[in-house]
Amino acid sequence: GIHRRADAPRLPSTHTMASACAGMVSAASLSARQVNGVRARQPVRAPVRAAFAVKADAAAVAAQKIRIRLKSFEVKHMAAACDKIIEAAKATEASISGPVPLPTKRRIYCVLRSPHVNKDSREHFETRTHHRLIDVHQPTAQTIDALMGLELPAGVEIEVKL
Repeated sequence: GIHRRADAPRLPSTHTMASACAGMVSAASLSARQVNGVRARQPVRAPVRAAFAVKADAAAVAAQKIRIRLKSFEVKHMAAACDKIIEAAKATEASISGPVPLPTKRRIYCVLRSPHVNKDSREHFETRTHHRLIDVHQPTAQTIDALMGLELPAGVEIEVKL
């Protein structure tokens, strides 16, 4: 069987641990109930109006630029999507910066060639995710409408931040 060394420290038994933990109350339960007849304190909340004022200022500043991030496995689809976005923005006289090529992410998959034997024989497959960044400066309502109505190639993921 398993024996404890003579010089090893003795751990408290489960009976003493259970009795020591019986009086403890978790922090999550403090907010909803009373402990020993004393009502738990509620956390102090920040004023709500200040948070909305900051968001409104941020929205006013963000309206001066639209940032568009594109992701795709195919470079040709990505180039076609970039061309359509730039053409639509320039038609409404908005200034464009980009497309800026961001680093390509390579995801490599290592696969065994045979199911049971030959562990040393493997194949590597990879997917390359290409990224582009386009900024539209001083967009107008017509620019936003033109960008929302675009038909872009399948396989291109678009993320728009105002």
